[in-house]
Amino acid sequence: MGAKINHFTILSENNYALGRFYEGFFHMRPSGPSGPTDVVRICDGHIGLNIKPRLPGLRAQLDHFGIAVDDLDQGLARISEGYPTVECLDRTNGREGRSIATHDPAGNVFWLSQAGTKSCKDFYEPDGELSDRPLDHFALRVLNAERVAEFYVNVFGFSLMERPTEQDNFYLTDGHITLVIIPWRIHDFEGTGITARGMDHIGFKVESLDALKADIDRITTRNYRFQPRTSIVGRGKEGGGRLIMFRKSCPLGHHHMADSDGFLIDARE
Repeated sequence: MGAKINHFTILSENNYALGRFYEGFFHMRPSGPSGPTDVVRICDGHIGLNIKPRLPGLRAQLDHFGIAVDDLDQGLARISEGYPTVECLDRTNGREGRSIATHDPAGNVFWLSQAGTKSCKDFYEPDGELSDRPLDHFALRVLNAERVAEFYVNVFGFSLMERPTEQDNFYLTDGHITLVIIPWRIHDFEGTGITARGMDHIGFKVESLDALKADIDRITTRNYRFQPRTSIVGRGKEGGGRLIMFRKSCPLGHHHMADSDGFLIDARE
């Protein structure tokens, strides 16, 4: 089955400013009009990043991702036949093209849609011109990582990649972006705050780490509100523990930071 990861969604109390952050530092482009109270829709030319206002009862977080498939009915059949405990919820709501909310065996939520239908364009519009700083990978931290990796291979045909280091992560690809599945172990959080299982971070590939750092210095000098929260991943005892864990958990990134809302990011050349 042809399946591609097509978007990520962040819930934020500062969604408009956060959109400007990703535009400035990672050269993502607006995809449709947006204002301070709207969903901010930006794109690297291939994958969309939707930044939605956080509503009561919801946490500010990396919330979910989307997968577009060539045959939606076949994808749903594979889920129901192989993973009967996984539930699906139709969220089409009058869109042209069905949109299904579902989850993997560890409970990570993703939206499933038919490739090429309007439902894929409600939040973002890929233009095919890949940014010089595209989304490169994202990570899930889960219990039973092998079971979760098996799900994405069996249902969506993602390819299992070789591990870049001697560790027990699983690395999958849809042919464009890498999905890193990290085992969640409470002992890994020794020396830092314990975070819940789920989406861990997103990663970008940049043309030059020096150029990225220069952009950070230039932009934050002009507007302190766009300062990346690097203190979360390196400053103080707990921040130092977080940075050590971040580096050990995912060897793909070579520069570790957080966005202006504190969501973790890494980058590599």
